[in-house]
Amino acid sequence: MQRRDFISGSIALAGTTLINNRLMSQSLPTSPEPDAGVADENYWNKVRALYTRPDGFINLENGYFSHQPASTLAFHQQSEKDINTRNSVFMRKEQQAAIESARTSLAGFLRCDAEELALLRNTTEALNIVIMGFPWEKGDEVVLGNQDYGSMTEAFQQAAKRFGIVLKYAQVPLIPNSDEEVTEAYQRLFTRKTRMVHLTHLINLSGQVIPVAKIAAEAKKRNIAVAVDSAHAVAHLEFGIADLQADFVGASLHKWLCNPLGAGFLWMRKDFIPELWPLMGDTSQPSNNIRRFEHVGTRPIQTLQCIPESIAFHNKIGSALKEKRLRYMMHYWTSKVAKTPKIKLNTPWEDATRCGAIANVAIDGYTPGKIDGYTPGKLAEILFSKYRIFTVAIEHPAINGVRITPHLSNTIKDLDVLVSALTEISSS
Repeated sequence: MQRRDFISGSIALAGTTLINNRLMSQSLPTSPEPDAGVADENYWNKVRALYTRPDGFINLENGYFSHQPASTLAFHQQSEKDINTRNSVFMRKEQQAAIESARTSLAGFLRCDAEELALLRNTTEALNIVIMGFPWEKGDEVVLGNQDYGSMTEAFQQAAKRFGIVLKYAQVPLIPNSDEEVTEAYQRLFTRKTRMVHLTHLINLSGQVIPVAKIAAEAKKRNIAVAVDSAHAVAHLEFGIADLQADFVGASLHKWLCNPLGAGFLWMRKDFIPELWPLMGDTSQPSNNIRRFEHVGTRPIQTLQCIPESIAFHNKIGSALKEKRLRYMMHYWTSKVAKTPKIKLNTPWEDATRCGAIANVAIDGYTPGKIDGYTPGKLAEILFSKYRIFTVAIEHPAINGVRITPHLSNTIKDLDVLVSALTEISSS
């Protein structure tokens, strides 16, 4: 019986391997050159066919997380089935090898040292390790952006209460005229007490891209640590970790890389690894080992196993082409409504260096809390109830509007429906 069970298990594992290899080798059509392919709808229709689109509505809120193409979804399901079947044998004997394989693959994609890369669950967890584990002293100053992601702002506010650090907020212009204008918004707050600057690489509220490297260069002159939230930039913009000149970079892989939910990373410059406290205690790893920050308890390893598959799908399209396509879709609809009376765009959509897929739109003249006006919440509600377009309302001290986030699974026709809806609403 034991021999028979062993043979059956071996056959099942071999079958899993064959399925996984077939998924890994599933070929997208050959990618065209970025400039020529950005508007090649024949090519993008073939890419789109590999995603499952929702029935009954148009999803233009892909910024929360990106759904997986069919190959990644199937790979994930098969990996979960395999782990569930072999149970603790996998978890006790093969789990770490799977994690290291994912780490190596991701390090290659990010063009960084694998020994500086911790595999975590999301951006929030990654940057909380930095914020809560940094060796703060009372009176240390931190410069944030006034449009930073709420979870990061809240984490710094908690650290201020806990450690006595002082927070300063750079007033990032909504539609900047130059990199220097954005850089100056941060730089003017730097003092001899500044220990860290926190930068949101691609602002989730509006889609604006921050000139991270230029701000980081100014911070480095003053020995200020640089922490970067790249949640919306990884697999959206074409860059490598070294390009940012940062000390810490956190990101989620369930956004633009289209990996299953529950995978993210923290990249940390080696010099800082021994200096930071992990969120959870770990005495099993040396103080200079990045893995000491991965002690989060039992987690879904099948999600990490999908990272190489997600990267393979992304690379088949190509970072340059994908970035251009995402920006092309944003520019397609924004350019059609930009001159429409009452419509206001809260994104620097005309400058290709300052945006990607995300843009923010509002009906001009209305403000949050106005009962009879098109507040962001009401505008999002009407877009969904009347036009079957799903978006998300952004009501924030620095920006108010509806966030529009198309992805590779969207069609130009989807964007035409959006343009028609916004035009009709603004004229009513």
